Amino acid sequence: MSGAEPVAVWAEHSEVGHRYEELLADGTVTAWTEPPFGESVHPGDDEPDHNPICHCPGTCPAAFCLECAGCAACAQCLCTRPRLLGDHRA
Repeated sequence: MSGAEPVAVWAEHSEVGHRYEELLADGTVTAWTEPPFGESVHPGDDEPDHNPICHCPGTCPAAFCLECAGCAACAQCLCTRPRLLGDHRA
């Protein structure tokens, strides 16, 4: 970020989403988009069984590894001895 103050702001809203642009004092333009109001950023994020880490059913991994932050049940975890969440062994 350049730290320049915005001198003009444009916003365009539609059923597809929202687009914003800022013209900064140094001449650069910053642009970003957002989903429609009430919608999640990624489709399915608001579903009750959405799991953002792996394909295990439910809202969390079946075997979350604290070493690599992958799921041992979905074969994302490649650790030889995974340290699983809830496993209190050292």
